[in-house]
Amino acid sequence: MNSTSPLNIDQLSSVAVLGYGVTGESVTRFLLDRNISVSVYDTRAPRDISHCPVEIQWQTSRWPEAGLVNPVDCAIVSPGLDMDACLIQSARAAGVSLYSDIDLFFAAIDGPVIGITGTNGKSTVTSLVGHLINAVGHTCGVGGNLGAAALSIIDPDNECYVLELSSFQLERSLLHAYSASTVLNLSEDHLDKHTDMQAYTASKHRIYANSKTCIYNRADPLTLPNTGGRLVSFGQDEPPGADDWGIRISADQRFIAKGEMLVCPVSQLPLAGEHNEQNVLAACALTQDWVELSMLSQALASFQGLAHRFEQVAEVGGVNYINDSKATNLGATMAALVGMSADKHVVLIAGGDAKGVDLAPLSTLLETRVNHLVALGQDGPQLLQLAEAVGVTGTLVATMQDAVEESRRVARQGDTVLLSPACASLDMFASYVDRGEQFVRAVRNLDAVRMT
Repeated sequence: MNSTSPLNIDQLSSVAVLGYGVTGESVTRFLLDRNISVSVYDTRAPRDISHCPVEIQWQTSRWPEAGLVNPVDCAIVSPGLDMDACLIQSARAAGVSLYSDIDLFFAAIDGPVIGITGTNGKSTVTSLVGHLINAVGHTCGVGGNLGAAALSIIDPDNECYVLELSSFQLERSLLHAYSASTVLNLSEDHLDKHTDMQAYTASKHRIYANSKTCIYNRADPLTLPNTGGRLVSFGQDEPPGADDWGIRISADQRFIAKGEMLVCPVSQLPLAGEHNEQNVLAACALTQDWVELSMLSQALASFQGLAHRFEQVAEVGGVNYINDSKATNLGATMAALVGMSADKHVVLIAGGDAKGVDLAPLSTLLETRVNHLVALGQDGPQLLQLAEAVGVTGTLVATMQDAVEESRRVARQGDTVLLSPACASLDMFASYVDRGEQFVRAVRNLDAVRMT
């Protein structure tokens, strides 16, 4: 266990878990496996939870009065619970020490951790970092805000860990000592939860505070660390220093490069789009203490992209269909469109819950990249107004099936139909995964109809 953590698991006998989602469940099982008593409180209405190992106190809006609950050593707060929720405020007022699952994770492990945050690209970079480290023969656990919860990936055989971290996880956690960390990029997101962009940025920058190596994006000044750690940068220009990563041109080819050293041609990367060049450069910078340059090209070539992230679905009637359902904010969709050619051969499917973000910055890319917008969801009408204001035709639809059928109607041979919503999914779908799967099914039904 980590002797430097202020949270000592061996001294815990009773812990409260605030919020029972994926994270809360992982915390509960982790504690019970160590014979620590657990009390679970959730502010939401009762839900049908199968195989829950303890009784859940639903609709708990305040910390229980003294005498109604056994004394606890601390409480673990789930990232989905608002920091200004009365339950958290009253627990703090009662003198309860509040921690996160990430704090518990650091207290339980004894090894290097690579931390990754940012507005866009977190999941791709996290998966790629884990892949690169494992591909060259090391054993690396990968999780956090991506896939498995952090506590679920703890294994004594792991040499290191890679964690994707959201702003909510970071603002609830202590300032941990990452071996390397990065803020990939920053654009407006979750402003319905954070006070403003400054507060959102500050929550992200907590990842740098005690990091041995801080890796930032040269093209995004908001990612520049204000810390004394070793600084390494990445970007699509030439690397300014020997330890920095970027793009160099040699014999009319663009190469991924570290300083002056060429690593591999950009044309051989397994991920399409200019935004994925940034993701690859960030991943290379994060793994440079684990992956030798001579092994990097082969390790990169064996990586397969994530589902629902700029995922090629099918070509139907000469039209290419791409699933980018994981683009749950404005910046992700703008990055996807920047990577498309400026010949207006894109039919864009977008809309959902914009989470209080002004979508107006999308206007220029709608004007230069998109020939038709298919809008849906809560903020679909706002997107439609933006498109019409810059002379782009659009259609408002009610379902994903309607969106795909309308896209087929307006698309011409050589066009790309891109699902990249710029919005969260929960106004219409169970998750961005459900949204992407509905898109994929509808596209494949088009293909099946065409072949009959």
